Amino acid sequence: MMKIRFLRIFLNIFLVCLPAFLLTGCGIHSSDIPSVPDAEETEDETPDSEETRSSAHSPSPFSHAKTQPAPANDGYVFPETAPFIDDTGKSMQRSGNCLYSYYSGRLICFDSETEETTLIYQTASTHLLNFCMYENDIYFVERAGYDSLDNRDTSLWRIGKDGSDLTLLQDDIPNTSLMQHTLNYSIDIYHDIIYLMYYTSEYHNGSYVTQTANLYYRLERDGSVSEAEESETLYGVLPRRFSPISDSDFPSFPYAMRNYGYIFMQDSAGILYRMDPVSGVRESLSINTGDGSYISSFTFCGDLVFLCSYYHDESSLFDLSSNSYVATDILSFDSISYLSVFSSEQGFFFCGKLWKEDDKTFTPFHILHILPDGSVNTLFSDTSQTLEEDFYNAYLRSDSCFFEDYFYYYNRDESENCLMRFPVQKTPKVQELETWSLYTATSPAAFTVEERNDTVEIGESGSVSCSVKKLFLEEKTRSDTLINSSLREVYEDFENYVESVIQEEQEEFEEDPDFYNNSDYSSRYDFSLSVYCDYMDDDTISFGCSYYQYYAYAAHGYYWNDYYVFDRHTGERLSFEDFAGNSATVLNVAYPYVEQAAGWAFDSEMLLDISRFSLSEDGYTLYFAPYDIDCYAAGSFLITIPYEAFEKEL
Repeated sequence: MMKIRFLRIFLNIFLVCLPAFLLTGCGIHSSDIPSVPDAEETEDETPDSEETRSSAHSPSPFSHAKTQPAPANDGYVFPETAPFIDDTGKSMQRSGNCLYSYYSGRLICFDSETEETTLIYQTASTHLLNFCMYENDIYFVERAGYDSLDNRDTSLWRIGKDGSDLTLLQDDIPNTSLMQHTLNYSIDIYHDIIYLMYYTSEYHNGSYVTQTANLYYRLERDGSVSEAEESETLYGVLPRRFSPISDSDFPSFPYAMRNYGYIFMQDSAGILYRMDPVSGVRESLSINTGDGSYISSFTFCGDLVFLCSYYHDESSLFDLSSNSYVATDILSFDSISYLSVFSSEQGFFFCGKLWKEDDKTFTPFHILHILPDGSVNTLFSDTSQTLEEDFYNAYLRSDSCFFEDYFYYYNRDESENCLMRFPVQKTPKVQELETWSLYTATSPAAFTVEERNDTVEIGESGSVSCSVKKLFLEEKTRSDTLINSSLREVYEDFENYVESVIQEEQEEFEEDPDFYNNSDYSSRYDFSLSVYCDYMDDDTISFGCSYYQYYAYAAHGYYWNDYYVFDRHTGERLSFEDFAGNSATVLNVAYPYVEQAAGWAFDSEMLLDISRFSLSEDGYTLYFAPYDIDCYAAGSFLITIPYEAFEKEL
């Protein structure tokens, strides 16, 4: 626990140095969107010459946009749209009587009539995969679960909806970012062009600039693809000072054109517009997409948009056909938490926790049906805590879906993934549709879990809280017993350290009862340790130990992970060198991968730290806590080095 004692001292020093860090702006990316010329001026703009474009106007929020003349709005009426079902971009997509979904390396089809599941495509569980359906095929963009030195590990594929005719259309595609950010292109198809969409945003000369890093491929008659220029796509018609909305819940241009017949865009003040891409006619809507303090979430269902703010516990419906708001009874709830809103032909389905102020606590998980007129019906209230263990998986909109009379979602425990469902208009009974192992091991180990949460009050305002989740192997072999013994040492060290902090604080309080009343910062201490299985095959098992600690009066907490890799046959702890060769080989191969992610120079010897090392299906992993290779704001790093890199070295 020397690391913990050192960090406690370090955090106290950090408080003194904090102003200097803030002045340097290390890792800080503001989300505020500065004001630009008002919407009326923007809407009436006329073409500018190259000479006046740079001097008279702020930079275009969308750098690829064309200069366009002011459109003639007279007589144009934006079409109304009936409710529709289009799940493109989600991990669960409905088509006919089938539910297609991707989760943890498996692209599957569940037939609601036969209740049979078909495995369409399988890859490593660490891969990122987004898909869309087009005619009789599924197109998907896959990102390998490791980092490379050329950052080109993404590929584009096509496969039949029945799992036949798997075809690689394009490989060696540039990655969106480092693998640790778990970002991949979203995919859609419109007018025989495949859109791989990814947005970036940054400040440029005082303006917030959204740029596309999109790639486009045209579907040829022979089934192959060829690269297309952005000027040939919907993104090539944007006028200056407008950008696409870089929000994963917002309709992409191909999605909007397919379902609305027009596109949604925003100016650099965050004001939402819609535009006909052929005539150029555009209309300002009274919605600000750029102010995160108001709207945090959007859901579209025909001409209605469900708007929600996590920050102010507010929600409402916006009618695109009348450009006005629709009152909804959901505002009668005093607080909303952990919500997702799903669209359907019948309106919106709300999933989340609701809170009445007089109850003082969150009520259980709710499913509400929000009708187009704004009225609300309660379909399910989890008073019996049916979904208590599954809740945080169930409400994730990208991994869950309403289909016919059921709610589908994925769940996982320490060793298994499960496709789940339960009826929302009947007596709820959770059903497991399919279960498969999290790990590649043909004989996976079994686990037991112990959890506890304790808080020790110190005086009237001080406290020390401790949360522990312990994981143990079921002891079937001698090596299981040895591994558990090593884990118990980790738990004992952590608990002994927390106990020493409690004792020190109690002694401080006895000496000075006003000790906790002399600071503007919190007078509590928070410590947590959560242990999970990080990787397992037939020979190896790895545990991740996730620590968090907040010391009283600190500006923020600190977190890090330690990893323990064991031989399942002997119980021995293993290092990077045990797998990849001697230390010189490890440093020679691993250093360039870490260097390209690092924000500053670092000691190469830290790559040999046994507590950083683990494995995945795709490669060896190295973990770096905040401050190890970059500043605190940059966060932690988990860098995965492909096994092939070491095979080439050897």
